[in-house]
Amino acid sequence: MNEERDAGRVNPFRKGLLTGGAAALVIAALAVAFHLGAGSRTTMIEAEPVAGGRGVVAVPENVEELREKAQQPVEDGYYETRMNVEWVFPGPGEPSSNAYVENSTNNKRTVYFDLVLADTNELVYSSPFIPVGAKLEKFQLDAEIPRGEYKGIVTYHLVDDDYQELTTVSVAVTLRVG
Repeated sequence: MNEERDAGRVNPFRKGLLTGGAAALVIAALAVAFHLGAGSRTTMIEAEPVAGGRGVVAVPENVEELREKAQQPVEDGYYETRMNVEWVFPGPGEPSSNAYVENSTNNKRTVYFDLVLADTNELVYSSPFIPVGAKLEKFQLDAEIPRGEYKGIVTYHLVDDDYQELTTVSVAVTLRVG
């Protein structure tokens, strides 16, 4: 009689093995799906800039395309910077020994820039207008700052044909005053 009663039931130990095995298969399938999904996400990188003006990561698949784009003039409203970012001034009130800023021939707009100290926002230099293809080198600051090292922010102002500001772009620099 007990055998008849037990014939319709599943052994609890065997039931646990079946449930555990099924769960392991589900977990394995999810892991494989996640791995495949993650793999495809890392290889799909757009070759065009995305919203918000963010750039593009160079990967082997898009290097040639990015090189070609770098040889073309930049779009109106954008600016290609050509400059060094560590400017040395031998002493207060002396011209820089190495400061260099160029308005690349790839650009379409005249620019000027303002240099402020990052911690105080003090304006220490305002450049003249720099036409496309022109460069400014070894200039002297408008403000005399004491000897030391400073973090600065160069803000380029792109202007139209009437010298009215269209847009700005900023770059961090380091100033060393002898």
